[in-house]
Amino acid sequence: MLIASVATVLALAAIIWFATRPSYKVLFYNLPEAETARVMEQLAALGIPHELGAGGTTIRIPENMIHTTRLEMAKAGMPKTTEGQGFELFDTQSLMGLTDFMQRMNYQRALQGELQRTIESIQAVEKARVHLVLPKESNFTAIRGDEQSSASVQLTLNQQLTASQVAGIVHLVAGSVKNLDETKVTVIDHKGKILAGGEEDDLGGAMASDKALKLKRHYEKEKTDKIKTMLDRLLGPDTSIVRVDVELDLEKRQRQEEIYDPEGAVPLSTQNVEENSNGVFGTGGVPGVIPNDPNQTATTGASGSSQTRSVNKETINYQNSKTVRTIQEGVGTIKKLSVAVLVDGTYETPAADKDGNVGEPVYKPRTQEEIDMLKRVVEKTVGFDTDRGDAIEVTSTAFKPLPPPKEQENPWLSREFQLEMAKYAALALLVFLLVFFVLRPLVKKLLLPEEVEDDKLPGAVAELERQLMAEGVGATPSDQPGKLMVPDRTLQLAQQMIGEHLEEAREVLRSWMQQDTYS
Repeated sequence: MLIASVATVLALAAIIWFATRPSYKVLFYNLPEAETARVMEQLAALGIPHELGAGGTTIRIPENMIHTTRLEMAKAGMPKTTEGQGFELFDTQSLMGLTDFMQRMNYQRALQGELQRTIESIQAVEKARVHLVLPKESNFTAIRGDEQSSASVQLTLNQQLTASQVAGIVHLVAGSVKNLDETKVTVIDHKGKILAGGEEDDLGGAMASDKALKLKRHYEKEKTDKIKTMLDRLLGPDTSIVRVDVELDLEKRQRQEEIYDPEGAVPLSTQNVEENSNGVFGTGGVPGVIPNDPNQTATTGASGSSQTRSVNKETINYQNSKTVRTIQEGVGTIKKLSVAVLVDGTYETPAADKDGNVGEPVYKPRTQEEIDMLKRVVEKTVGFDTDRGDAIEVTSTAFKPLPPPKEQENPWLSREFQLEMAKYAALALLVFLLVFFVLRPLVKKLLLPEEVEDDKLPGAVAELERQLMAEGVGATPSDQPGKLMVPDRTLQLAQQMIGEHLEEAREVLRSWMQQDTYS
């Protein structure tokens, strides 16, 4: 009983402590150590209770003081951080004495801080850093550098950025910097994985590797479902296992073709030249020219007959028919397809013996004709292409029988349910002990008057007479029945008892008076 009472009191004290303890909420988190010390010093000066958490980077205060404390800390300019300062950087610095380089650096820092704040507002991002490369503007574009940017994001625990969120970060950074192209923006996470930009962005969008994996799984699931549904209708359910592996071509290629058709030549231009000449043309050769024959002498231009000469020339230029095609092959096409199919055989039930007993079914593998037929059907289903080097294998093998379904377990007998009930039973027992051994005695003592033992109070007159007669202190004469003869010693004892128990005697006298009144 004593142990139960002590345990109940301790449990009651713990409950009261937790119930009266104020609820703490986060005031600031992810603070640098120096800034954490400054904030704690300010909270101590304001007399606000606080506690640290998350390795000293998080400060918690009572929930009912969270809003007023934030206003007070904002009035004091806390917390301050050198990271993520936006365009308010120009409000705290004087432009007097700043060189052109310092002004450009301040603008770059302010722009990085504004982008950092915007990226950190995304739900899955806990912290972000932005780095910009802003070359000096020049009127000569040939000597001007390219704008570049990179963003590093630290993700919240068990959170991942979707492809649309990464693309949004890329568009945000590219749209905030003048002349910055989206291809020059790189986004990485806190593990160093490239989310956008760089060599992994071959698909032209954010999360290239994730897109490639999803596309691969899509093709494999599509081909598997086609084969599986067909085999289930043909052989029966649970009689085939299908696995498909797809190799994707993720390279960007552009091809240009020029095709000439000799038979389709068409005349491009036609030129006709006609020459007519009249004159006397001799037969002795050209005058003054030595003939090739050394035995002959040079002619003197003997006279000839008068003739008319006509020359007609026609030139036709043909242009061959040419077809120019520019082919850009899509990214993510199937490069190679591999399919593996396992089919169960058939089972023959043996004939019953003379006693009518039937033995176990006998496995019979499928014939080669059936295997070839299934292979041809699978090839047609998946679009088999020998030029790609596709491979399909169909094998017949015995499947292990499926285990019988387990009986539904009674939820009342599960271990989880029993532990849950034990927890509630312990709580109910604690409440029972608290009520009957702590609260009930306290309430009873507060509501009822304190009991006084009867042997410590003076009794009624008749009882007092009997006590005196038993002690031989006094007697009642026979001629005066009911009249008590009280000697001096008896009076002294009565006065002593009344003096020691004054309040009790007063209550007894009051009760006697009430009895006489109602009687």
